[in-house]
Amino acid sequence: MLTIPDPVWQLLLDRFATAPAGHEHVAYLDGIRHRDRDGTLQGFATTVVIPDAVTSPGNFTVPVDAMERAGEHFEALGVVRLAQVHTHGNDFVDHSHIDDRRAYSQRAGALSIVLPWHAAGRPTLWQSGIHLREPAGWRRVTGPRIDEIVRVLPGVIDLRRPLWTASPTDMKAISEAASDRSPTPARWRWPWSWHRRPRD
Repeated sequence: MLTIPDPVWQLLLDRFATAPAGHEHVAYLDGIRHRDRDGTLQGFATTVVIPDAVTSPGNFTVPVDAMERAGEHFEALGVVRLAQVHTHGNDFVDHSHIDDRRAYSQRAGALSIVLPWHAAGRPTLWQSGIHLREPAGWRRVTGPRIDEIVRVLPGVIDLRRPLWTASPTDMKAISEAASDRSPTPARWRWPWSWHRRPRD
């Protein structure tokens, strides 16, 4: 299982948006591997690496020296390569025979993600092609199996109660339910009413 925090995924899409228009783009996801309590190998992406690739509308090539430079940080940062992400110029997200050959790794368990339309529209994993290297070759993963192979987790979970104002001066107020109610009935009300915004 590869876990990609949403900020990392969005950063990758941002970088692809700055690449030459109409060309295929390629990047790598690096991060940390560990085994969970069940002994299953897990990967957690922390870093987007953009190699100095030679790109064209139909394909990309990462020369040997560029691939070496794209891995020079492994030891210093304590990370490993977890996946490759590249784009196609149409809605075809399968691996071509060239994609099979030029993938960053041919080891079983390697992961390659193909984004349609050069990542225009900021595709999700379910709109992409998820390819897993198996002993017999590359295989595209589809349907619910995708969630067993790779997932994007939210970068922020904000559980704060929404704030609203109780006066024209925009002062913060504590809700009636959350405050100590006074036994004395209120003698006045604001001439307007408001409704609490529902929680997201």
